[in-house]
Amino acid sequence: MNTICCGIDIAWTESGKGPLLLLVHGLPFQKSMWSAVTPFLARHFRVVALDLPGFGGSELSPLEPSMDAYADVLDAFLAELKAPIALVAGHSMGGYALLNLASRHPKRLSGLILVCSRAIADTNEQAANRLAMATRLRTESPEFVADAMLPRMPRKGSVDLSLLGRIHQAMLPLRADGIAWCQKAIAGRPDFSVRLASIAHPALVLAGSHDSIVPVEESGIVAANFPDGRLAVIEDAGHCPMIEKPAETADAILRWAHGAGFA
Repeated sequence: MNTICCGIDIAWTESGKGPLLLLVHGLPFQKSMWSAVTPFLARHFRVVALDLPGFGGSELSPLEPSMDAYADVLDAFLAELKAPIALVAGHSMGGYALLNLASRHPKRLSGLILVCSRAIADTNEQAANRLAMATRLRTESPEFVADAMLPRMPRKGSVDLSLLGRIHQAMLPLRADGIAWCQKAIAGRPDFSVRLASIAHPALVLAGSHDSIVPVEESGIVAANFPDGRLAVIEDAGHCPMIEKPAETADAILRWAHGAGFA
């Protein structure tokens, strides 16, 4: 399915019935990264997954790169779905966009699920590396992005070639324009660690026990700084628990959602 939001053609999928649960992918993925976990969640929710602008089947945003621009698209998209409020889950970079959504459009949300995401901003070095990648993408195939990121996606020490194949598949199609736009937006994102206390919605922070990108300890700090935050750890998972451990990931989400009164 496709819907126009903020003048951008957005591709999305839907399954299940019940309260709305919107799934927002990370970088450099697209909506299919949630495919393995969706059947479990769709037993309790109306599950919608979208391609952010510049990823998968969605048009690139004409706006200047920023997480606020992503948040405004998410707000417009939720309005198009005609749901008063929604539970929203964001993976990694999708979590950055979700925090901006909670800040800019708090009435749109019933709760947040941050999956292997973080609240701190990039260091100067990290931001510079992102901008350098965006520059390379003007002339180079985006496959180098997958080559650089793929080894860090599974749990530390994993040599499961089948898992690596599934994770890589969830990145396709790799789009240079969308990745470059996104890297600029991430590099300029604000530090939300000091703003978490102002987000009153119930929040689940989901972590992989062997995530080499976002350590469990950091996820615990994020959860503790929400007024109503909870940490759940998926054992033997890395940065993509929805692909590595879909049943366990769904179970953690559903147990929290039932306890919080969402499902």
